[in-house]
Amino acid sequence: MKQFFQVIGGGIVFAVAMLVGSLQKCEASELWVNTGGFSKHFEDNGRNETNLGLGAEYRLRDDLSVMAGYHKNSLNLRTRYAAINYQPLEVGPFKVGASIGVMDGYPHMRDGGGFFAALPMATYEGKTFGANIGVIPNIPSQGVEGAFVLQLKFKAF
Repeated sequence: MKQFFQVIGGGIVFAVAMLVGSLQKCEASELWVNTGGFSKHFEDNGRNETNLGLGAEYRLRDDLSVMAGYHKNSLNLRTRYAAINYQPLEVGPFKVGASIGVMDGYPHMRDGGGFFAALPMATYEGKTFGANIGVIPNIPSQGVEGAFVLQLKFKAF
């Protein structure tokens, strides 16, 4: 647990630096609440693909948001996460970029402790409903099984 908070602390310092740099371009802020989501692994390996949980995402400007929460991961264990989403590209109604942050709950990664992760992320945000769509790359040497992920979210304000 101590290691997780050390990693989270480093992530928070990074997040604060990013936020301070973004304040000069701050447009409209929004708070989204998510219910976890779903995953579809590249290989049918019997993993849990209903990853329910609870989290929040705060949009700082059109291309930048921060998020934190927890969900039941594909190993049926609890994962906590905190991340920054930077999405500078717009493709139709989608924002496209990457999510970079820290998470825990995977025994093959630092014995279940906190570790840094990054993945490509696309976001759709309507008036009250949204979704984050990501791709976890397949990295066998790290014990990472690739998957598509879908996180559903609802606008609080």
